[in-house]
Amino acid sequence: MKLFYKICAGAYVLLITAACSLPFVGMLLGWGAESTENRTMTAMPDLYTAEEDRIDPNLNYTSELGEYYSENFGFRQELVTANSWMNEKLFGRSSNSKTVVGRDGWYFLSETLDDYTGVSALSERGIYRLKRTLDLINEYSIDSNITFVFFVAPNKNSIYPEYMPWNIRQSSYPSNLDRISKEMKEDAYYLDVKTVLQKSAQDQSRYIYLKNDSHWNNIGALAAYNALQDNLNSRIKKYDYMPVDESKLYISQTEISGDLTTMLYPSLTRTDVQYELGLIRSFSSDKPLNNMMDPEINTTCQGRYYNIICYRDSFFNAFIPINSNAFAKARYTRTSKTSPYDINAAKSGDYNIAVIEIAERNLPNVLYSAPIMDAVRVKSPKVSRRRYVEQKCSFIDDGESFIINGEIGDWADLDTESNIYIELRDSKYRSYYYEAFPIMEEDSYADNGFSAHISKYNLKNDEYQIFIHVGNQELTRYTELTLN
Repeated sequence: MKLFYKICAGAYVLLITAACSLPFVGMLLGWGAESTENRTMTAMPDLYTAEEDRIDPNLNYTSELGEYYSENFGFRQELVTANSWMNEKLFGRSSNSKTVVGRDGWYFLSETLDDYTGVSALSERGIYRLKRTLDLINEYSIDSNITFVFFVAPNKNSIYPEYMPWNIRQSSYPSNLDRISKEMKEDAYYLDVKTVLQKSAQDQSRYIYLKNDSHWNNIGALAAYNALQDNLNSRIKKYDYMPVDESKLYISQTEISGDLTTMLYPSLTRTDVQYELGLIRSFSSDKPLNNMMDPEINTTCQGRYYNIICYRDSFFNAFIPINSNAFAKARYTRTSKTSPYDINAAKSGDYNIAVIEIAERNLPNVLYSAPIMDAVRVKSPKVSRRRYVEQKCSFIDDGESFIINGEIGDWADLDTESNIYIELRDSKYRSYYYEAFPIMEEDSYADNGFSAHISKYNLKNDEYQIFIHVGNQELTRYTELTLN
């Protein structure tokens, strides 16, 4: 009997040893992992670092080796898939930090949870700053004979909250998107896509978002496209209106993989239903549309009149093939948190229409970097109260513009709806006033920030004093700037 126990114990030790060694052996034999995420896998680190004529030992070798092994060990995809399956089936939860396991086979992006639960709620000042930023873009667009449209692609759980897991509670307070929609409901340039999609989602015969993916499907993209066409048709006289009637399309179903389940189950192919719209492609592109996430995509279409520039994210991937048939020239510029909207490109590129689209989860990113455009010139405030205080900011003269960026001090008694104006006063005491964006560069939650690109095109070659005003057209407090 003792011999039997010894044999069993030895077999158990051998089994555990073999299981623990399997990933390492698999990596040695070349059975490593391939990334299913949109990033490059960590490479094998070097023992030494070479810098000019010096060769030094790599002091970070062990930590880099650990990171390399964690991403490249053998059978990684299979083991990750098995772990994900057990977590979902046994505990109803996700083992991937980017994925949330919902109900009835639905999956959600974890980055949308802050909106869903209300954690990412902007302050009242933040909502005002967001609207004021978009208002200034619209004013600049009008002055440049450009029709501006802004819309938000809703998070999937904003359209289908009923499929979220029961243990994650939706906030009872309005989301950032609902709050900004309420503030902008009277603005013609604002397109309320959430309401459009909620109506479309009432059709229970098909979904408008992919179950296994974080984005809308082609039906959802088509609903947003038609809403955009309706908006432009209501605002542009004799617009060459081109909606797409879904009922007249031959819509077929295909199977595609989703970004969420690909991360969760990298060694399995779990497909989702995609609706192919059967649209005839009338446009041509400057490059093959193999990667819809290219930083720049340009298309042309014969027989159309208007030119459009779109500042967009990944939600626009399904939008591009539909939208490109409607415009003589279309430019799709992919943006991110750190890439500001280059609105000057819309003016210089001969575009009639400018569209900003952003995913709901990224809505605060609008306030991360001020758009690149000439500051809007305004009338002088009617009443001003001088404050003799120190107000620092950064100042750059790039030859074409004065670029000013900073934070308002406590002296200004900043209110929720305070605007920020820059006054340039020349040597003859003539003043030029501009409204700054209420944005502090690289800090979307700084409610007292300001930024402005003031074009030198209409300014005389002179020396200028710079003053900052805080308030509104009826009353401001102001002080002279101290430049860094």
